[in-house]
Amino acid sequence: MAQGNGSSAAADPSDTTKSPSYMGRILNLLELSVIADSAPLTLSGLATAADAPLSTVSRLTAQLVAWGFLNETAEHRFVPGRRLVAMATAVGEHLYSNDRLQQATRHLTGVTGESTTAGRIVGNSMYIIARTESEQPLRSVSRIGEVIPPHSSALGKAIMSRLPRSRQLALLGGAGLEDPEAVLEKMQPELEEARRCGYAVDEETYTVGLRCRAAAVIGPDGTAVAGLSISGPAARFVHELAEQAVPALCREAAAIGDLR
Repeated sequence: MAQGNGSSAAADPSDTTKSPSYMGRILNLLELSVIADSAPLTLSGLATAADAPLSTVSRLTAQLVAWGFLNETAEHRFVPGRRLVAMATAVGEHLYSNDRLQQATRHLTGVTGESTTAGRIVGNSMYIIARTESEQPLRSVSRIGEVIPPHSSALGKAIMSRLPRSRQLALLGGAGLEDPEAVLEKMQPELEEARRCGYAVDEETYTVGLRCRAAAVIGPDGTAVAGLSISGPAARFVHELAEQAVPALCREAAAIGDLR
């Protein structure tokens, strides 16, 4: 995800931050950037959704990017920045503790010897929020705060498999895919299999040479809020070992979902 430069210079808040109307507009934009049905939005999309002048929206989004609450992607769409991701995960702490998710990744890595990742839905995107590396780390390392592809990773597909269609399309749109409907239709066999089995599979699709198994963490409403995945080099994390890791993976995901 590209760090945004904004379409204009960041606003100087020194003479505006005390204005309730200013704070109302900037908080409204922050909310729209996350929860709008077609998020992530472009600058013009945000202006339309907020019913505000483009010049005003440009100035305020530039400030939010400068503060680290939003990022601007290479496609010039605005997505949650690292500070907003940190706040959102903290809000969910009483239900799904980040410490508990990190504990789960440590446990699973200890059991399997492979790298384990925990991800969470924030707005219309999924982000890595905890990770434990294998003692034999992967060449391609995912980092906390990075976006999880909903359509090409086992973790993304595990979470997608336990969501209603509207949320699935929103997450695919949030990933910047041009035709979410077509992508979702193509994904249906994998999602149905993940729902049936209780976990998703990646056999070197997301990254060549990488094998992965992932399971969703289910929230109070019966839909996914997070997920756990175990991944390793296909030459070492052979199919039999990957399948042997599934029961522990599913137990950890279910245990986290029960903490509510």
